[in-house]
Amino acid sequence: MYQHINHATMVTILEEARIPFLREPFEADITTIGLLIADVKIAYKAQLRLIDSPLQVTMWTTRVRSVDFTVAYEVRSVGAAPDSRPAVIAETQLAAVHIEEQRLQRLSAAQREYLQHWAR
Repeated sequence: MYQHINHATMVTILEEARIPFLREPFEADITTIGLLIADVKIAYKAQLRLIDSPLQVTMWTTRVRSVDFTVAYEVRSVGAAPDSRPAVIAETQLAAVHIEEQRLQRLSAAQREYLQHWAR
């Protein structure tokens, strides 16, 4: 309505960027391990308009613990310089859960290694 990317759409954009980022370390366990969002923080530093699309989402991990981790994001228009001030800064904390048993699940060594590789 206001020709900008609204909050609900931004949450979806972050999810769409996060899924391929996490596919490699979690695809082997996709039928038994799920990732639940424990927390989401989004700070809007500038307006992103529909004409700014497509968007560039830069991601990294900020914290990796035994059962959860945090992914951080910077979102810019694809035409913006990579070192420019991001329009959106966000974080998503995700917890690994055993799907059938509905309990927290420890991250495997390979999952932790992958996530720590992307730590900033």
